[in-house]
Amino acid sequence: VKTRLQASAKSYGGDSFEYSGLANGLASVLREEGLQGLFTGIRPVMLRAAATDFVAVYTGEQLICRYGDRLALVLRTLGCCVSILTTLPLETIAARVTTARPPVSAYAAAQALWQEGGPFAFWRGLYVNLVLCLNPGLTFTAMAQLKSFILSLRSRSQGTQSDAVETLSWLEASLAGVLAKLLSLCLAYPLMRGKSVMQARKTGKAGILQVLGHLVREEGLHSLYQGLGAQLSKSLVSAAVKYSFKEYMEEKI
Repeated sequence: VKTRLQASAKSYGGDSFEYSGLANGLASVLREEGLQGLFTGIRPVMLRAAATDFVAVYTGEQLICRYGDRLALVLRTLGCCVSILTTLPLETIAARVTTARPPVSAYAAAQALWQEGGPFAFWRGLYVNLVLCLNPGLTFTAMAQLKSFILSLRSRSQGTQSDAVETLSWLEASLAGVLAKLLSLCLAYPLMRGKSVMQARKTGKAGILQVLGHLVREEGLHSLYQGLGAQLSKSLVSAAVKYSFKEYMEEKI
């Protein structure tokens, strides 16, 4: 539902899904497609998510271990760039599968992309994705700063040294993760919206600025934030779980 909301663009034509919001989208999918409709494209989506997160986090952390944390934001951003370059085709296929009407398989979506633009179609939106690499990097860096701040407050209240407490509680990590993700997401969302439209709709050779400008002219400024509620509901819960689990594993290891 989140992807369908983000990729919806009346001005670009096509048989797109038109939902008024997250609740309306969920109800429409259940009514028209049944429970299985909520899991349309789950395989390519899971594969893309696992590959993207693994490559981005592993590469970023390896670079930080090698060069130090003074350039943490830059190094994490480089890790995200490597992830995008290697996994963007999976994201483009997943976007097509989840927004196609009628439903199509991942193979059929890949065939359609190839027919539209050859191998370059699989890397559609590459430049905007590279810009969006700042988003995870900002989130990780904001989380690190929030963690240091929370640990400092806790050490003062307990009268201990700040380095004596190294991990956050599950609740602290969840709240810090949510706040860090919220800040970065609100700044980057218009680019995410434009990227989804480029991947799911036939926008020709239009770049991200042309797509965003077209949306504003045809559908209004508010269209840049269409689907933000769905994105927040997904990303904030994901961030809370991810960072609380990370703190738990660091404590155990």
